Amino acid sequence: MEIFLKLYSGLLPYLLCIPVGYFLKRKELVPKEYIHKPLLFVLIPLLLIDHVLKTEMSNLIILASMSFGLAFFVTFPAIWSFKKFDGLDKPLLISGFSFFNVLFFGIPTVKAIFDQDAVTTLICIYIGTGLFGYTVGYTMVAKSKFGTKKSIKEALKVPFIYAFLLAIGLKLFNYELPEFFTPVLDVLGVIVSAAGMTLLGMNITKINFKNLDLSYFSKILGVRTGSAILIAGVLLAAEYFLFDLLNSQERSVYSLIPLFPIAATLTVFASMLGSEEKDSALMIILSMIVSLVLVPAMAMFFQ
Repeated sequence: MEIFLKLYSGLLPYLLCIPVGYFLKRKELVPKEYIHKPLLFVLIPLLLIDHVLKTEMSNLIILASMSFGLAFFVTFPAIWSFKKFDGLDKPLLISGFSFFNVLFFGIPTVKAIFDQDAVTTLICIYIGTGLFGYTVGYTMVAKSKFGTKKSIKEALKVPFIYAFLLAIGLKLFNYELPEFFTPVLDVLGVIVSAAGMTLLGMNITKINFKNLDLSYFSKILGVRTGSAILIAGVLLAAEYFLFDLLNSQERSVYSLIPLFPIAATLTVFASMLGSEEKDSALMIILSMIVSLVLVPAMAMFFQ
């Protein structure tokens, strides 16, 4: 029960931003571009550079590769789900399956279970899922509105990959950010999470919950979670038998990733592109409800 309380208390301030976003959209007080543009083009790239500079290169390589692999391989169950169940568009399903809310959901979780090193592990994992999400994932969301060529061009406009390359270059030269940046970046991290949840609230204004097909979404989320658990297990086994570079805590943190909800980044992308805003928000909300039960339940095994 203590795990549940710690997790929920860490998430509650951000979850309260959802009704705030709903209110702002209903009253037309704040345009969405005032939120999603600073997020995508300024705040997230700055945080990425900070995260990369703080991690060990060896851990970054192995954990980011494994999380990138998870995001990649889970796209195949998404394609199968599109063919099997009649519902959401294929690009949106692929993006939804591969986006994992690693930081917003993950940090309160690992802080409640493990020590501070687990947060560093989580950041390495986030970089891998982020690299996939901000390239392939963004392209998939764009394809719900544009053709392939135009979608790739739209993805290349997002500075995440360029910020990552810059951060790697700085790390190779052993550059460290000045200490006075630390509290500023901590505040920016809070702002990013709050802004993502606010956008989510703005996008759910279009959802008609009375006509919600719970049977369809339960199947979709079941396939997403089940396949992600299986794929993560295979990747963990491969790392253990081939390299054995991770310690037990790092493997435990990684094993939680399949249970995390769909990242709010999906609805940020949808808002930026003006496409699939309602369905992206719906997928995130429903996956979050599932994760609020599954993640603490799984966490109890690590106590």
